[in-house]
Amino acid sequence: MTWIKEHKLIFTSILVCVICLGFLGVIVVDMIDQKAVSSSPVASKEDSTSKSKNNQKSESTASETITDNPFGSNSSSLAEDDVLNYMHGMSHQKVEAEEKWLHYEMTNERIQFLIGVVESDRYEKSDLYLDILNRWAEGDFSKADKDHNAIWNLQGGTIGKATGVLSTEEEKQYLEDHKGSIQ
Repeated sequence: MTWIKEHKLIFTSILVCVICLGFLGVIVVDMIDQKAVSSSPVASKEDSTSKSKNNQKSESTASETITDNPFGSNSSSLAEDDVLNYMHGMSHQKVEAEEKWLHYEMTNERIQFLIGVVESDRYEKSDLYLDILNRWAEGDFSKADKDHNAIWNLQGGTIGKATGVLSTEEEKQYLEDHKGSIQ
């Protein structure tokens, strides 16, 4: 304690440096996470046409299992973090939250794909994922804010807690506002 009193300037400088490095570390880790989540290959015109046809085909037969990853990845098997990120990003279309970083359009094709992935793999929280996804597949988004927060909590969320469910008009506005960033 006496050393601190005698060397206030050095102690204060060290303390400020440690705090700054901590903030910098959090920012860098967040940027890396965002880049990993949001990076997806650019689709060619031909790819988007075939995806559009696949979308129409699979939406007409919702019970059909979808094997092609509709999120733009070439892999049909996903790590649990990928499942969480996709569900989290899709839930943003349905919920009120102060901050939203991930934007995945919620489609029946994507919901069916994730159901198939979760059913065919062993994830720690498979029951929770299937409960949410099956409700979404039936068009029930009445608990979308609670679904978002359950996923958000599993991801260690601290900012962007859902506070309610968007109305149909608010959802349309969200889709319009994020048109360029929704994947």
